[in-house]
Amino acid sequence: MTTRRMLLVGAPTTLLAAPSALAQALDPGRARGADLGSLEQLMAQTLQGELGDEATARQLASHIADAGFRWEYPSFPVREAESVVAYSFGYRSATGKVDPRTGLSDGEETPEPGPINAMLADAVHAIRQVRDVPVYAQWEIAQILAEKYRMKDVFAIFPVKGADGRKTYLSTDGVAQAAVARAGTAQALGKVAVVGHRDHVKRCILVSRKNGMTAAAAREVPLPVHYDPRSAQPWTRGREVYLLSDVIAQLTMAQARLITEASA
Repeated sequence: MTTRRMLLVGAPTTLLAAPSALAQALDPGRARGADLGSLEQLMAQTLQGELGDEATARQLASHIADAGFRWEYPSFPVREAESVVAYSFGYRSATGKVDPRTGLSDGEETPEPGPINAMLADAVHAIRQVRDVPVYAQWEIAQILAEKYRMKDVFAIFPVKGADGRKTYLSTDGVAQAAVARAGTAQALGKVAVVGHRDHVKRCILVSRKNGMTAAAAREVPLPVHYDPRSAQPWTRGREVYLLSDVIAQLTMAQARLITEASA
């Protein structure tokens, strides 16, 4: 797994010098935070030089640091979960006839969930072993929960069809909206344990919360970190390309929030 230290390789050593061994031993989390704080300061200084605008430089540096360098995510004990919302990660196409922009099948086949969604289904099952709570799962995960675990009280979320009769792309936000609609309200979901790929789950939680959920990951349940090179969705085949996609998506969310705030 790529660590923050690895992500910081190449930054000036004077600004990113590691804290003392004693400081790391006493509080390694604080040491990592100090590294990121130094990097964010460097970005702000560099942007200020480029833009000639200190306030905007600091704001941009904060957005970039949040989206590109903070990959930890909130969690709570699995015993506190009152529902599960599970977000899929790619899928497989038997024919390979998909739109490379969306990864959607051309409709001539039934897509297959693939191995990563099988791992996500295992994570949902691990939660259900502790808490018998309703599950709202994207179809790829729901299919495996039904076939492998014969799990009940699972509400599958499918893509909807557009005006042309073809399936439309089901975004992370679309899954969250569908889960809330199926439950009736976000409050009806209670405390939501979010299940998603390790590199996707931070944004899954952000999107879940944007849609009104009280959401975090289940602390004791590991999430998959692997990638499927045969995924029908090109951006989910490898870590580098996916993380770039996720950073862009997070920055787009930040942009939308700023536009909304400015329009209020």
